[in-house]
Amino acid sequence: MTPTTTRRRTAPRRRLLGAVAALTTLAALAACSTGGTDGSTPAPAGGADVATTNLAEADAFPVEIEHAYGSTTIDAEPQRVVTIGWSSQDAVVAFGKVPVGIERFTGPGIEDDILPWLTETFEGATPELLTSNPDVPFEQIAALRPDVIIAVYSGITDTAYERLSEIAPTVAFPGSAWETSWQDQTTMIGAALGQPAKADELVDGVGTKVAETAAAHPGLQGKTITYAMNGEGGLIVFCPSDPRIELLTQIGLVPSPGTLTVCGAEDASSVSVSSELIPTLDADAFILIDVDETVYDTLMGNPLFAALPSVVDDRVIRVVGMDYAMATSAPTVLSIPYALDEFVAQLTATLG
Repeated sequence: MTPTTTRRRTAPRRRLLGAVAALTTLAALAACSTGGTDGSTPAPAGGADVATTNLAEADAFPVEIEHAYGSTTIDAEPQRVVTIGWSSQDAVVAFGKVPVGIERFTGPGIEDDILPWLTETFEGATPELLTSNPDVPFEQIAALRPDVIIAVYSGITDTAYERLSEIAPTVAFPGSAWETSWQDQTTMIGAALGQPAKADELVDGVGTKVAETAAAHPGLQGKTITYAMNGEGGLIVFCPSDPRIELLTQIGLVPSPGTLTVCGAEDASSVSVSSELIPTLDADAFILIDVDETVYDTLMGNPLFAALPSVVDDRVIRVVGMDYAMATSAPTVLSIPYALDEFVAQLTATLG
């Protein structure tokens, strides 16, 4: 027997449009994100001028947004938006803006270094691609002349934040790095772009989908999960504060007792676990990030992992493909409708 595996590649046009259309609040996304208010098509965004898209709600500016490094004031609707980190670009697109700079993503299931649920939005208006890990490309960002820099789901340091703020108003994460929920990402970015009411609509729409999914799968309620990836000398286990775990708890799953123990009271989205602690991590389902389909086979060489009851009983769910890993690891108002149904299908196939 083999663990539950779903192999994803770039979504065809009808799948992407169907996922977006599943939420009424996203129905007009393609129209408002590829042109100006007069129907014009913006020029390529990477460093070139972009069409003005006045989408802000009445009296939305000035706005002050609080975050981990203080607060940021935005005086007028930003037109040139740069996003740093894993998922801020999704919310920006959902609000009808094409960023001038976004994070680069590579790996199986991703073409042209752009996440597949964004490829159609970016036709004719491709943002410049950035790599902010391990070092933020300050000069490249400055050359894009941003009106605002969005880093609400990132790992930027206070030093990096100060330097970015010299380039443009910068909005960092509200609490700890890499722990901003998809709801907070949406509301913070909605405030920065002058669309707080639209943010509420988006959160309510996706929240309804998540709630309906939970109600439709009562067999998942209360089942335990351990969510991990391979780490040096052991595993990296994702903690309850991580957005991927928060999403799964919203559909009724709970972190395994072993997860709670190794995470303890640490304010971290993940912890490194040494090999001798692997036997404590058993769960009803063991979710394993296996982007290139080599991790499971490697871990099976570790007798402690191979002896886990969830492994022996074929209750391992492998997350295969970088697109699928990103959609389920960094949930957003766009990636949740892209991947949730398929992820839940894997879970129900394993848990009933």
